[in-house]
Amino acid sequence: MNQIKPNDTSRIFNAVVSVFASGLTLGGIALGGWYIMYYRNHEQTNDAQIEQYVTPVMSRVTGYVKAVNYQDNSFVHKGDTLIQLDEREYKAKLDMAYADFENALKNENVITKKAQTTQSNVAIHQAQLSALKAKVWEMEREYQRQLNLLKEEATTEQRVESAKTAFEAAQSNYQEIIEKIHSTELMASEANSVIPFGNTIIQQKKASLDNAKLFYSYTIITAPYDGWVGKRTIQPGQLIKEGQTLLSVVSKEKWMVANFKETQIRFLKIGQTVEFKADVTGDKVWHGQIISFSPASGARFSLLPPDNSTGNFVKIEQRVPVKISIQETTDNAYPLLRAGLNVEVFAKH
Repeated sequence: MNQIKPNDTSRIFNAVVSVFASGLTLGGIALGGWYIMYYRNHEQTNDAQIEQYVTPVMSRVTGYVKAVNYQDNSFVHKGDTLIQLDEREYKAKLDMAYADFENALKNENVITKKAQTTQSNVAIHQAQLSALKAKVWEMEREYQRQLNLLKEEATTEQRVESAKTAFEAAQSNYQEIIEKIHSTELMASEANSVIPFGNTIIQQKKASLDNAKLFYSYTIITAPYDGWVGKRTIQPGQLIKEGQTLLSVVSKEKWMVANFKETQIRFLKIGQTVEFKADVTGDKVWHGQIISFSPASGARFSLLPPDNSTGNFVKIEQRVPVKISIQETTDNAYPLLRAGLNVEVFAKH
């Protein structure tokens, strides 16, 4: 039997190692070449997330929870009643506002009729004044006639005195009517001046009524738009305060925000098509379109923006948020894309 000599074994081993090393070197060169060629005309970032509108729903009034009409993570439509508060207190205030408004309307009606009645009295007194003026003229003529007859001794002193008394009484009545007209005109002026005040009271009570209606409507808390509600933390009987956040509604609308490096922005433009992969959907390739660029770097919108004028300066590469739409909205995997999930974006230029 032929035996393999040690020298032959070494040569075989060296040949295998040489072939493996050569293959590894060629593979590395090919991979490096592909990497260089690919990233020469592609921009990539894994600093990107799915975004949706997350709207907190707050209470506009204080009250006890009467009913909760949603479950955890359920879908709701715009206008659906989510939470109902105990409305009895606000209903009582609304009824009081209604009563005050009706009372103001009736008072305004009384004031208007009083002004009309007073104005009618002025017209009546003016008509009486015309009649009395004629009577005064008649009594004056009769008195003068009796005086002339007395000079001719054709009448008696008693008739003269009676005519004089009648004339003076007519004058007194005439002057009394003039005073009544003046007094009634003053009353009519006063009554008419109160009418605008009554209208102001009506407007005030109407505003109070509208305000009471508004607060009464706040006892029904509805969904601001179609979307999903988050975790349910409110229970019937719980006291909530004005301005308290009760739940959050997540919108149906979705998009991406990719934070590209400042050195990559010059290769991007609005309307450019990009590809992305989401961790939640594995290797599936999605497509999107650039909608807009942030007017400033992300750091400038942070709670504590950096101030490079103080202390030692260390240059840090900045990133600019880019808003990207999602094109495959009808894909079966589209519901898996949810706010906050990570994606990796590739943009060819």
